[in-house]
Amino acid sequence: MEIMTNEPTVYIPPVQLDSYSAFKDIIDEAALVVYSPEYFLGPFMDGPKQIRRLTLSAVGVVRNGLPLTFRYVLEDIRDLDRIATEIIEDLECRVNAVRGTIENSRPFGELLTARP
Repeated sequence: MEIMTNEPTVYIPPVQLDSYSAFKDIIDEAALVVYSPEYFLGPFMDGPKQIRRLTLSAVGVVRNGLPLTFRYVLEDIRDLDRIATEIIEDLECRVNAVRGTIENSRPFGELLTARP
């Protein structure tokens, strides 16, 4: 029987990247890539959807023995809808990519104290 230690868990926030090329270099090492598109809300239900933000996360990239999450966000870019669609198609062909979100695992009390 293995004895478990009572070491406290440590929350390591995602590493925010400034460029898509830096994110693209990391995705081959990731266990999973998660993409989450957010759309403009129009007044009509059957209107065309346009992406206003695309959040990309590379989960499980090991650095110095620790699995880290790297994140890149595309927003406020001209023709974002077309660019985001091309990026998603490329990710689905290259790596293990899923559409979804990553839950924030920080305790609720820590979230309240983290606000400025």
